[in-house]
Amino acid sequence: MTPKKVLFLVDRLGRGGVAQVVTNVALTIDRTKFTPVICVTRDKPAYGQDKLLRQAGVTVIELKRRSRFQMSVWKTLWQALEDVTILHTHLSGSNFWGRLWGTLRRVPIIITQEHAPAYEKMWVEHLVDRTLSPLSDRIISVSEFDRQKYIELEKIPPEKIETLYVGIDIDKFATGVPRPFAKQQLSLPANKKVISVVARLFPQKNHQGFLQAISLLPPEHLAQVHCLLIGSGPLETQLKSEVKRLGLAEQITFLGERTDVPQLLAASDLLVLPSLFECLPSVISEAMAARCAVVATAVGGIPEMLGDVGWPMAPPGNAQQLAEAITCVLELSETERNRLLDRGEQVVRERFSKPQSVLKTQQLYERLLTTIPH
Repeated sequence: MTPKKVLFLVDRLGRGGVAQVVTNVALTIDRTKFTPVICVTRDKPAYGQDKLLRQAGVTVIELKRRSRFQMSVWKTLWQALEDVTILHTHLSGSNFWGRLWGTLRRVPIIITQEHAPAYEKMWVEHLVDRTLSPLSDRIISVSEFDRQKYIELEKIPPEKIETLYVGIDIDKFATGVPRPFAKQQLSLPANKKVISVVARLFPQKNHQGFLQAISLLPPEHLAQVHCLLIGSGPLETQLKSEVKRLGLAEQITFLGERTDVPQLLAASDLLVLPSLFECLPSVISEAMAARCAVVATAVGGIPEMLGDVGWPMAPPGNAQQLAEAITCVLELSETERNRLLDRGEQVVRERFSKPQSVLKTQQLYERLLTTIPH
């Protein structure tokens, strides 16, 4: 049987979850059944994914679209869609144009994948998506929380939308390096509990709430922690001022954007994600794969990640309860901590691993292929 061509339409390939989903499937899908093609509509891939994909035999098409009014670039996509069986689109721009061009080109199967939190969309975006949803054969959300929100807000029939969790490369984070050695390698204090926040310095991630929570820790715990803020963004100057105001200069280090996150997680005793909203943050899966404890806010799909593990969660925007959750983890016995670390590893392998994510995506493709009239 000739492999069916699958074209992934995406605005850009950055470092986030969207690039992770697309590259995971394109690199791992069964090539005896499917031929992957990736079409990037806007920015050139900035982190070498295009080279990696092409070396693996994946065709990468770059439209280099500069504005929404630059219609001429769609001719390339139109030609590429000629023999495509499955069009799998990601992010709002590609979801919009993919449904239109895919329908006009009579692509047999159109799959639309949502990555933004449903309740953060503007009303006009919900209106457009609700209007275009009949053009999709299936809609994918990355958490069950968002699936229910899309059903509620965009009136999507429940049978038309399903949840596929984003999977991570476990081997990249399960380094097996002992934490004391990992700390030594990065010149981190061996006598401190290292708490890391891996997130862009944007309002959504609520670093300010994290700093407030750290300032509320009991004195005996505050003396034993050192915190790493890993990521860059427009709030850096403001957050550094907040660190000084709270008197936390000795406890907080700003590391900026880093490429050695697996090593940093291996050296961290605790990951904290204090976000105000999220979809399904992969950094939590990455931390659990690295046998790092986790504290997060109970937003979006995070309870689906942590609920069956047992790591504490706090309400969003509540610094006092976040401080209490951090204190809870710092006071765990070694036996209880190891029990939770073991359970976290198991949950990641069963639900949030790259093989599981790719397998479920391929199974969806195969199910939808059976619906095409012969």
